[in-house]
Amino acid sequence: MTTAETTRAEIRRPAQKRSRARFEAILDGTERLLETLPASAISIHGIAAEVGISPPSIYHFFPEPHLVFSALAERYLQRFEASVLTEVPQGIESWQDLQTAQYRAGQKWFNEHPAARQVLLEGPAWSSEIRLQDLDSNFVTAGRSIELLTQMFVMPEIPDLHDRLVEVIVINDAIWSLSIYRHGLITDEMEEQARRARIAYSRTFLPEYLPLRTDGKTVP
Repeated sequence: MTTAETTRAEIRRPAQKRSRARFEAILDGTERLLETLPASAISIHGIAAEVGISPPSIYHFFPEPHLVFSALAERYLQRFEASVLTEVPQGIESWQDLQTAQYRAGQKWFNEHPAARQVLLEGPAWSSEIRLQDLDSNFVTAGRSIELLTQMFVMPEIPDLHDRLVEVIVINDAIWSLSIYRHGLITDEMEEQARRARIAYSRTFLPEYLPLRTDGKTVP
């Protein structure tokens, strides 16, 4: 069990419908606060006032305040994986095109979800637990990239491809986080800088040209 999984286990997840509704209301209220406040300015008492419940009711589910943000990170990562990672880009001619399309879809998603930007792209700077959750999600995202690569291209054997693609994500997230710090969102200019960094690093393990698959089959 990873440290992130241990942290998530500390959250007291409700079984009853009424309790689940209150649990989700706490996350919804925290999300509303994140629309206008930095995470560092949000307290359990502030969340309680926003939701209209008592602080002990929040502590019942989240014994430590940071666990509220950990639960939100889990929510956002699930939503990201269910939306952005299920998209199949069209009009792809090269792995460079595929990678660019994937990450620009991610840029759009984060720019449309300011609370998620705070928790996932700023959160790793102030929470080691969220950083570990983010890295777990990077593993999933890299796996999806491999699925699309093998679906669209004739792939050679590339040692440790999964690890290399996780590293691409980490490089990308560092530039995106810098953009959010400077501008409040992921600007097109900073996304272009991230694209150049992604492509440059990917060229250290991917051949410049991968043949498109024409048989409609994928590599097992």
